[in-house]
Formats: sequence, C-alpha cells, structure tokens
Amino acid sequence: MQVAFLSVLMATALLAAQDPASADVKQRMKAARALAKEGSAGVERLRPLLSDADVEVRRAAVESLVVIGGQQTLEPLTYSLSDGDGEVQRLAANGLVNFYLPGYYKSGWRGRLKRGADTVLDRFRGPDEPVAPAYVTARPEIVAALGKVTAESASMDARAATARALGVLRGGEASEQLLAALQTKNTGVLYEVLTAFEKIRNPEVAPRLFYMLRDPDEKVQLAAIQTVSLLGNKEANAPLREAWERTKSDKVRRALLEAMAMLPDESNRPLFEKYLLDSDEMMRAGAAEGLGRLGKAEDRARIDTLWEGERKMRPRLSLAYASVALGQREISELSPLQYLINTLNHNAWSGVAQGFLKDLAPESIVRYSLHNALLQANRNEKLALADILGEGGGKDSVEPLETLARDSDAEVASESLRALRTLRMRLQ
Repeated sequence: MQVAFLSVLMATALLAAQDPASADVKQRMKAARALAKEGSAGVERLRPLLSDADVEVRRAAVESLVVIGGQQTLEPLTYSLSDGDGEVQRLAANGLVNFYLPGYYKSGWRGRLKRGADTVLDRFRGPDEPVAPAYVTARPEIVAALGKVTAESASMDARAATARALGVLRGGEASEQLLAALQTKNTGVLYEVLTAFEKIRNPEVAPRLFYMLRDPDEKVQLAAIQTVSLLGNKEANAPLREAWERTKSDKVRRALLEAMAMLPDESNRPLFEKYLLDSDEMMRAGAAEGLGRLGKAEDRARIDTLWEGERKMRPRLSLAYASVALGQREISELSPLQYLINTLNHNAWSGVAQGFLKDLAPESIVRYSLHNALLQANRNEKLALADILGEGGGKDSVEPLETLARDSDAEVASESLRALRTLRMRLQ
C-alpha cells in the first residue's frame, strides 16, 4: 500500500515537473523536451510554448517539433520563423528542411556555414551536398516565410540558415528576398545566397549578380564567378571578360577562364587558344573544356593529341570531356569516354567525371554507352550512373534505371528509384 502511494506521489511530482503551464521556466523547458516523446500527440501541447516569454523554452519547443516530424509540425515550425530570436528562426528553418530532406537537421546544418571559395571553382559537388530531389516541392507559404527571414532578420546566422534552406528546397519564388539579402555584405550570408541561386538555377537572375564579379573581396568575387557561370546565362560573357581585364589575381583568372568555358561563346576562343598549352594545369583544363563546349569539329584532332599526352588529372579529364563533346564517342579500353566512366571509381576525381558525363548524357550515342556500362558496373559506378541518367538521361534511360532499381544492393536500388522519379518528372 505504501509502495503504491509512493509511486503515485512520484508520478505526480514528475508530471508537475513537466507542466507546460508551470510558472517555473526550467519546468516549462523540461515539459517542452518531454513532449517530443509523445510523437504527434505532443504537437498541440507544444504550440503554446512557441510563444513562451522565455527564449530557451521556445528553442526547446522547436527542437521537439523537429524530433516529432511529420506534416503536422510544418505549420507551427513556419510560425516560429517569425520569432524575434535568430536561433529560434534558424532551428525552425532547418526543421522545415528536415521534413523535405530527412537527415538534414542532424547533418545538413550543424557544420559551419561555408563556401568552397578557396578553390578555383567547386561546381563538381559531392553526393553529400544537400539539395531536395527535383520532384520535391515545398509549400509556398514555407518558401515565403523563409524568404522573409533571409531578407529581414536581425540575425545574420538566421539569414544564412534560411538562405541555405531556400537553396536546398529550390525556392525560386523567394529570389527577390535572396537578392535583397546580398545587401548585408555579411560573408556567411553572401555565400549561402549565392549557393542557393546555384541550386535554384534560374538564369534570369544572373544579370543582377554581375556587379559582384567586381567585388573587392577575392573570396566573394570567386563565389560570384561560380554562381554566374552555373546559371548558364550567356550574357555573363561580357562582364566575365571585363573582370578578366581588371584582375591581377591568378586564382581569379583561373576561375574566370573556367566560367567562360561553361558559357560557350566564340568571342572567348582567343583565350582558350592562348591557354591550351599553359604551364598552369588549371588554365589548361579551363581552355580545353571551353574548346569542347564551342563544338567545332576541326578542334577535335588537336584535343585528341593533347589528351593522349596529358599527365595531370584535371586537364586530362577536361580534354577527355572535350574529345567526347567534339564527336569521339567510341567505347574502348583507352577511349576518352571510357576514361570518364572509369574515373567514377576515383575518390578524388569522381565528382568531376560525373559532372562531365551528366553534361554529355543528353547525346543519345553517349547515353547508349552509359546504358551498356551499367551491365558490368561496380557499386560506385552504378550509384554515379543512376544520378547521371536521372538528371541527363532520356526516355531510353527509363528501362535501364528500372532494372537498376531492382539491384540487390539496397543503396543502389534506392538511388536508382530517386533517379527514376527525377527522370520521369523531367520527361513530362
């Protein structure tokens, strides 16, 4: 009898310590955290805590909503984006992305918000770069709320986090808010906004970024060069050449040449010709890629000769790409196309090879070779080829991907299903 009484007493005390309406802040925080264990049933009880006078309680409530997950948390998380605390805004933004891209909350934002602007261009991103699949569409009210924080929040960390979220969700409807955020001149915000535009891929935005090609901060300038080149607007060639004439930085020149290589324009040929045999391997790489994109068949013999003699990996990959782009579609042990496929197994260079093959995949002859490569591909090649065909394949890629989706390797099968959904959406 006494044991039962003590048990009831302890349970009552525990409930009191987890009372969301308690006058004690610590008890409300404990209640907020405890409600995460109730699952969807805890969502409604968490709502009042999102307006709590104490910021730590509000943060705990948002974190619990993220743990619970599911559609029922989207509205309260969106509400928390209007909170006056930057940390609450950041937590809510990352929680919203986590619904559309599971795992993002734990791995996609906890690392330092950064941008690979210390390299030349980092356009060949790895599979861990967070972005929602093309067939995933976030609710308009969520995109709008994220855009408002990006443009107006007093917290630069919150602006950076919501800009990143808009990129992951491809929230192009918030482009005006992203552009407004560029006026902050906060480096973290600038990098995340530019990265967001790369993922959204709206070429019409590019002219409104041209002024950043002259930014006095070299890291910001490099980031802007990459973004402008990836948006694919050929109007960028003139401002890129202007930036070329103004800069004295070798690093910026490398980035500019690679950027111009991605936006084919015969006006850039003299630069490509000049640097094709340069002692700097990155300049050689940019020049080779540029000539490949210009698509003049008469350049192929010279490109093929240089490919056979090149020993540095980066320009060799660019020369292989250029050779295939200019018509060398043969598949043999020593052919450029086979070399690109083989490089999918190279940890350091697989991203570059994958990017080039994705660019070449719209050519039916190339796709035919990629489909055949699947028949004897190893695990790494299957994963990469699924992604390539999802984003660059055609109607004839549906059947190979359907077959790959039945692979005995669970990750290969899952990636193939994702690629198949992306491909079918593109073909609509």
